[in-house]
Parts: sequence; structure tokens; C-alpha cells
Amino acid sequence: MKNLSKLAYLFGVLPFVTYAQCGVECDPITNAVLFGGDNYARDCYLNSQIVSQDTELAMYGMLKPCDIALEFVQMNKSNRAATHTNRGVVRTALGYYEGAFYDFNVGMTLLPEAAQIFVNRGNAFYYSENYQMAIEDYSRSLELGFADFADVYLNLGKSYERIGNIDLAERNYRQAAELSPNQAKTQDLLQGLMSQEDL
Repeated sequence: MKNLSKLAYLFGVLPFVTYAQCGVECDPITNAVLFGGDNYARDCYLNSQIVSQDTELAMYGMLKPCDIALEFVQMNKSNRAATHTNRGVVRTALGYYEGAFYDFNVGMTLLPEAAQIFVNRGNAFYYSENYQMAIEDYSRSLELGFADFADVYLNLGKSYERIGNIDLAERNYRQAAELSPNQAKTQDLLQGLMSQEDL
């Protein structure tokens, strides 16, 4: 935990899982988008940061500081939305999607124009295999001007590939590659898609 003391407080982007270079069958999505906070909210943030880097490190005890912060700590609207979002990230990593959706929905109610929350809810939809809803949330985050377009296009491509829409998957992979040409995972997914078409 000591090496996590420097926080990218608001709207920092971190990889949601460690990406193995084996294409969409690994089922990673690119990002959980994290918010910062204070005290218990800060610990909640740190836990969400840990699981965003490796979902296998997720433990139910990581939810406790989030729960305490939301129940007992006075926070402004932005910090409350942030803490719900961070708890949603941990719940997604634990596979507790119902609770994750609750948190993201509360966060959206508090900050309806926060594109980052839509990315995270899109991740939860993706992991719960509701790819159409993931597509809607990722698309909405782009409409709201989410800063890391390349990763959202990558997630859109994966979602479209999952529902069998190869044309839109390819279009989004190519968009991600154009925005971030050195991103190896995008190139791998695009090449995997092209090799499928050759079969």
C-alpha cells in the first residue's frame, strides 16, 4: 500500500486487468476509471486502484472502507459519487454486479455528466456479458467527452466482437489504433479479427 501513496486524484485512468496478449478470449476490458477522496474514501480509492490493476487481488474486506465512508463520512456530492464509483469498481472485480450497478447508478444520479462512471458501468456490463448495454455506456462516455478515447474504442470493439458484429468491432479497433498507434493490445486484437475473416 505504501507505493500507492501518490494518488492520481480525480479521473485518473488505470488498467482494469493485466492484459495477456491472447486477444478477446482473455476477456479483459481496458479501464476502470478511478476517483480520489479522503480518509476512508481514500482507502476505498486505493482498494479500487489495486483491483483495477489485478482483479484477482479483490477481497470482500476491500469494501469496508467504502461502506464506512458512505455511511458515516460527510462528503460533498462529487466525493460521494466518486466513492460510490470506487466501490462499484471493487464490486465489479468481485463479480458482485448487482451491487456494482447500484453504485454506478447512484454515482450517475449525483454526477450525470461524468463520462468516467459510464466507462466503469460499461465494464460491469461487459463482465456480466450484457454486451449491448456495455456498448451503450461506452458510447455515452464518448458523447460526454471522455478523455481516453482510444481505450473506450478498444472496449467498444471488444463488445461488438462479442455480439458478432465484426464490422463495427473492426471499425472501433481501427479507431483505437489510430488514436494510440503504439498500443500493442489494439494491434493484437485487430490482427486476430483479420485472421478470423480469412478463415
